Amino acid sequence: MLFRKKPVATEKRILLKNISWAKLEELLAELGSDREAHLTYDRGRLEMMTPLEEHDRCNRLMESLLLVVADEMGDSLVSPGNVLLVQPEIGRAVQPMACYYLDNAPSIPPSGKLDVTQVPPPDIAIEIALQEPDSPKRLALYEAMGVPEVWQYVTTVGDEVLKGNLKIWALDRGGYQPANTSSAYEFLSTAKISEFLAESETLGLARALTLLRSWVKTQG
Repeated sequence: MLFRKKPVATEKRILLKNISWAKLEELLAELGSDREAHLTYDRGRLEMMTPLEEHDRCNRLMESLLLVVADEMGDSLVSPGNVLLVQPEIGRAVQPMACYYLDNAPSIPPSGKLDVTQVPPPDIAIEIALQEPDSPKRLALYEAMGVPEVWQYVTTVGDEVLKGNLKIWALDRGGYQPANTSSAYEFLSTAKISEFLAESETLGLARALTLLRSWVKTQG
């Protein structure tokens, strides 16, 4: 008897072309701020991606790490939630898996759309992908939004999900440059973040957070 391998789950993406900005606005109104799909729009090209449990798991761990670090450093870390960053004048929009303000977070309208020409962009954006992303195009969108720092975590479905590859991109006058440490928290390296993700799997999240908090206390 032959057994077929169970198909490996991957990101579900839908690409639509020749979508006007007005049509994008209509779609956002229909979907509302609690939409499941994450949207990317670049001058007429609209991509919709539905996150999987692996996206959510990695995202929750990243948030746990940032909350502990911000708490120890005395920062008011705020996430605007499920938000689409937009630049209407140039016809671009990008929705991170999550994004964070270290201070002075703006209120988010019911549409879940944040116009970065009217309010400051978030300090950190989180990108999680289950396949190698087209980094130059993705980063170009974040650059258009003026996001100072992007964490890009590329991983896979299954037992190796917390053993992915993390890159930190820091924005300067020449665009995004790879960085070994966070510009928001200079003591926080890609290696340390990856170590935390691995420990949350092997030691459990509570223990990993305790170790992280103890370590952060030594960095001040």
